[in-house]
Amino acid sequence: MDEITEQFLIFNKLFRRYIDLHHKNLGKYGNFLQGQGRILSVLKMKPDISQKDLTYILAVRPQSLGELLVKLEKNELIKRYPSQSDRRIMMIHLTDKGKKVACKVTEGHNVALFDQLTKEEKKQFVSILRKLSKNMQEELPNGDKNESFYDDPQKHFEMIRKLQNTRKDQPTDF
Repeated sequence: MDEITEQFLIFNKLFRRYIDLHHKNLGKYGNFLQGQGRILSVLKMKPDISQKDLTYILAVRPQSLGELLVKLEKNELIKRYPSQSDRRIMMIHLTDKGKKVACKVTEGHNVALFDQLTKEEKKQFVSILRKLSKNMQEELPNGDKNESFYDDPQKHFEMIRKLQNTRKDQPTDF
């Protein structure tokens, strides 16, 4: 194994442990990458969203999302209600209590580990990661056409940025 691969594997393992530690420090909903914390992170960007759009953004089965929403609703972090325009559509609303928890969760989004890098080092690191990601993406086979953003993390993050740039009262168009 060459030194680059070895160092990357070491970094990858340590980075996962580092992230897990910091998520645990943020409490029950601290992991913004999975479960209830992930839902709260999206709802912080868009406090009112349809359950269908949330399912799409998170790339989860509707049943799995439903189970997580029941838990969040039980803890009074969200409310569900039928859409005024189409009563068949279930809307998810982040409550005031949910907003406080979501703010705490999203504090963990930026990793302090990278603060020790200079501005130039960060630019170089991002450039290298983009280059390697692009090469891997080109080598990997295409996945399910209905969930292409899930197979392509770049598309997924573009969708998240689009959501961040959408007014909170503006409908989401994916």
